[in-house]
Amino acid sequence: MFMNLAAFQSAISQKLHFQFQDIVGMDGQPQNWFEMLYRPQNLMGHPNTEHFFHSLSTQQKVDLDIQIFEQIPDIQEAHPLDRLSVNLMPISLLSDAFKNRFIGLIDAGLIDPSHLCIEIVEIHSMPPLCSSSIELLKYFREYGGLVALDDFGSGFAHWELLQMGLIDVIKVANQNLSYRNVTAGFTLGLASFAHAMGINTVLEGVENHIDYEKGLKQGFKNFQGWYFNE
Repeated sequence: MFMNLAAFQSAISQKLHFQFQDIVGMDGQPQNWFEMLYRPQNLMGHPNTEHFFHSLSTQQKVDLDIQIFEQIPDIQEAHPLDRLSVNLMPISLLSDAFKNRFIGLIDAGLIDPSHLCIEIVEIHSMPPLCSSSIELLKYFREYGGLVALDDFGSGFAHWELLQMGLIDVIKVANQNLSYRNVTAGFTLGLASFAHAMGINTVLEGVENHIDYEKGLKQGFKNFQGWYFNE
C-alpha cells in the first residue's frame, strides 16, 4: 500500500537525514569518495528504510529524489570531496520535473558533476529510457560525472545503459559473495566482466575483514561498508 500524501509530506518536510560511508581502495585506505545514504527520520510506521521506499508511489519517489538532489549543493560546499555518490531511483530519469531541476542545478553551477556519482538503484525495475533521459546522463558525464549501477546482480540488470557505454561503476552487493555458497564464480565473473569493459567496481556491504578478503580475491577494486566506518 502506498504511503498517503499527508504522511509523505510530513516525512520529508523536515530536513533530510543522511549518513555517509567511505568507498576505499584495494589497500583499504580512504580515497575521499563517500556515498550519501538517505535515512528517513520518521519511518511512518514502516519497519525499515527499504519498506519505507517500497511504500512510496511513483510521484513520491520522484519528489523525494528532487528534494535529495536539491541538498547536494550545500553538502558539496560543506564537505569538499573528490567524489560524492548519491542514489537515484530509476523512475526519476523519466520525470521531466527531475530532469529539468537536475540540469538547472548543473547549469547554475550549484552542482559540480566532476565531484558527483549518480548511483542508479538496481533493485528497482527500470522501464525503457526515453531519448531525453539518455541525453541527461550523457550531459552529466560530459562534465565529469560518473554513473553507477547500485546493487548490481541483486535485481534488474540495466543492460541498456551498459551497452550504450553510459556506466562508469558497477556496485555489487556483498550478499552475492555467499548466496547459497555457490556464487564465487558469479561474483568473480562480474568483476572480470567490468574489468573487460573498462568499468570500475565497488563491493558494498563490507562488514568485516573476511568480507574484505573475499572481495579482494574476487577482483574488486574498491570497497564500501561499516567495516571502514565506525
